Amino acid sequence: MNPCRGLTAGWRVLAGELSALGTLAVSMPLDRLRGMEAYEPAAPDATPVVLVQGLLGDPSNFLVLRTYLSRLGLRSFASFSYALRLDYQTLAPRLREMIERVCRETGSPRVDVVGHSLGGLIARYLVELGDGSRVRRLVTLGSPYYSDRRPPRELAVFGANDVLVAPPARAGRRVVVVPDCGHLNLLFHAEALRTVGHVLRPTTKLASSAGAREAA
Repeated sequence: MNPCRGLTAGWRVLAGELSALGTLAVSMPLDRLRGMEAYEPAAPDATPVVLVQGLLGDPSNFLVLRTYLSRLGLRSFASFSYALRLDYQTLAPRLREMIERVCRETGSPRVDVVGHSLGGLIARYLVELGDGSRVRRLVTLGSPYYSDRRPPRELAVFGANDVLVAPPARAGRRVVVVPDCGHLNLLFHAEALRTVGHVLRPTTKLASSAGAREAA
């Protein structure tokens, strides 16, 4: 590998992470204006999207993703928040209760879930327990695997340059690795956004573009 090319790529990843960190800080007060929940039954796809933040995260972390998905016709959102803790096994039942409430309030039989980092781990554990019957699709962003099990409803998205959660060495077909992307930038990277959009839109099948590598 050309050292200069590698150095340039490294700076590009670092710039992306710093930009993501700045965007997260700026967007926190903006999301308070929009609210954590917004339901639009008349939207082209009325299936609610439940967003699960990562450790030390905030519902505002998904502001860019929500805006992007809204343009695709998904306009019903709910956010699952939790206090600082690492025991995702304890948080999974709380997520299930929240999903049940969202289904009751919207009349939708199922929801789609997008979780970043620890948030994806919580949602995956819920599905693995068999308590995720309400979960139609699950997308995890930079969420670590602690076993070889892969829920069939999950698409796992990783940043190729994530220093916190590295992509699995042996991955299945339901794993997408976004190049030149770190951990925080998974919430903003154009390729990551497109991947989430492809998964959640029921009329579109996920297709690997030239920019993302889907592991075989």
